[in-house]
Amino acid sequence: MEKSCPVTKILDNLSKKWALVILRELHNNGTKRFNDLLKGMENISPRTLSKRLKELERLGLVARKKFNEIPPRVEYSLTGQGRELIKCFKYLDKWVKKFG
Repeated sequence: MEKSCPVTKILDNLSKKWALVILRELHNNGTKRFNDLLKGMENISPRTLSKRLKELERLGLVARKKFNEIPPRVEYSLTGQGRELIKCFKYLDKWVKKFG
């Protein structure tokens, strides 16, 4: 059996619709609640946002913090890994500007 390339794995996940937009939104605006994320991104459905957040959380890029309050409150933010990934995009941006 062939081993999966880690770069291919992360690119497959990041190429899913809305994944990069969610990361950008959390990077630019810090910790956000679900409805705030939903309002900040036009045309995304609540179901899709929920699904992408779970995938990004599973990848270790987004952290979900649940507060034991009534009504329940959940906040999302970038993890350290997520912030490191954003740095990679900055280098990619420089590369595109130079060679793209």
